[in-house]
Amino acid sequence: MKLNQILVVVFCVVMQQGHAAMPERYLNVIDKISKQYSEQMKTFLRSLNPKQTGFNDAQKAQYCGMIDQYIDHMYAVTEKYRADLPLSYARLTKQDLIQQVLASKEMQLVKAYNIECTFN
Repeated sequence: MKLNQILVVVFCVVMQQGHAAMPERYLNVIDKISKQYSEQMKTFLRSLNPKQTGFNDAQKAQYCGMIDQYIDHMYAVTEKYRADLPLSYARLTKQDLIQQVLASKEMQLVKAYNIECTFN
């Protein structure tokens, strides 16, 4: 599997557990963030040479920056609607969200290309 094919999968990471009990406003904002993120990532991936096997420093910074922004936005929305969320989401910390992203199968595949990001 080529790098850009693997990365496309990485950027489909969306929190999809227990949506039925979620406030509609929260779900709408999460959906908007996810769509923006997907579009940014698709544009980024289209800019890559399909034959490359890794990222240069600028590409890594851009890639990690997009994921960091995604995490920040997702956490900000969770923080904003925390009082209205089911307990499992209301207890979600930013570190929990980072761990979910880092632990995803797709992110583990990207590690094979020596692409690792650090998030705070």
